[in-house]
Amino acid sequence: MIHLVLLSAPRGAGKTTACCRLVCQAREMDLRLGGILTLARYDEGGARIGLDAVDILTQERRPLAVVTADPQQATVGCYRFDAQNMAWALERALLALAAPIDAVVVDEIGPLELIQGAGFAPVLDHLAEAQAAAAILVVRAELLTRLQTRLAAFRPTTVTLTLANRDQIPARLLEEIWEGGI
Repeated sequence: MIHLVLLSAPRGAGKTTACCRLVCQAREMDLRLGGILTLARYDEGGARIGLDAVDILTQERRPLAVVTADPQQATVGCYRFDAQNMAWALERALLALAAPIDAVVVDEIGPLELIQGAGFAPVLDHLAEAQAAAAILVVRAELLTRLQTRLAAFRPTTVTLTLANRDQIPARLLEEIWEGGI
């Protein structure tokens, strides 16, 4: 069975940054990681204008969502997701899960998945047949209990990121991957 780790923190605490650092450290150790990172995209003035999906294995980057002020156009929150690029990101995450690699990172499992059943939600249904040794699912603190309940059969380990420990989290995640089956 796949070793499942839930990385949780409030919005803006540094979950994605910790995952980026994890990926860099894992590459230095010759670990094989796959999955998707979701990186914020900013304009010249520093305002967030969207999200990009980055395939961890190939480093291909595609625009995943744009910020919209019109709630009628938003898919979730203030974001309008691009259906074609979301399908691509989901495909990359599912391919990583099906591969005999060390770990898969899915950044993130949020309201789109847990409330709407869209986005990366199919990843949750494919964990039981995963070939990857471990998976790290990023989740906002306010959705953690919902995800823990949904994945209780996997007995996931929860790692909570805080401002005080965020620099140590990549190493902690590497320990979890290593202990989980490598």
